[in-house]
Amino acid sequence: MTAAPFRICPTCREEYTSTTSRCAECDVELVAQADLPDEPEPPPFEFPPASELRCIRVAPLAWIRALSQALEEREVPHRVEPTQAAAAPEGQRPELFGNVDLFGLYVLEEDAPDVRVLDEVIAQQVLPGEAPDVEEGELEACPACGTELPHDATECTDCGLAFG
Repeated sequence: MTAAPFRICPTCREEYTSTTSRCAECDVELVAQADLPDEPEPPPFEFPPASELRCIRVAPLAWIRALSQALEEREVPHRVEPTQAAAAPEGQRPELFGNVDLFGLYVLEEDAPDVRVLDEVIAQQVLPGEAPDVEEGELEACPACGTELPHDATECTDCGLAFG
């Protein structure tokens, strides 16, 4: 003998025995599972266009790819688009790269401060001559979490961020 199928409330989705006809909480007629209407799927998240985002860096593709990969590992949504040197954020000098194609990396406003810190780490790897000199024995702070580290550290002992 097979068990009778259960019944479901179409409002709260609670399950009841097949002999129950109304939901105790919602006071609506129960339905068979096969008659249960599909739950509407939430609309997909649409990342805003670059014009509505904060530009973090304008640089050649290799730099942008390194930053993008680091953001993907951290599951930070971002957008990469070809751009013009005029679109560079304040303080950046895309003209350093000569006549190469430039790309911009854009993030949500609330992610910008953390992404700028990560970009500084990548900048030190890409343009080591621009990083400030550190004296022997002087401690530096991890740009991601602020942990003090020796100047020759290759990885943060707290958050695991690898340095170039």
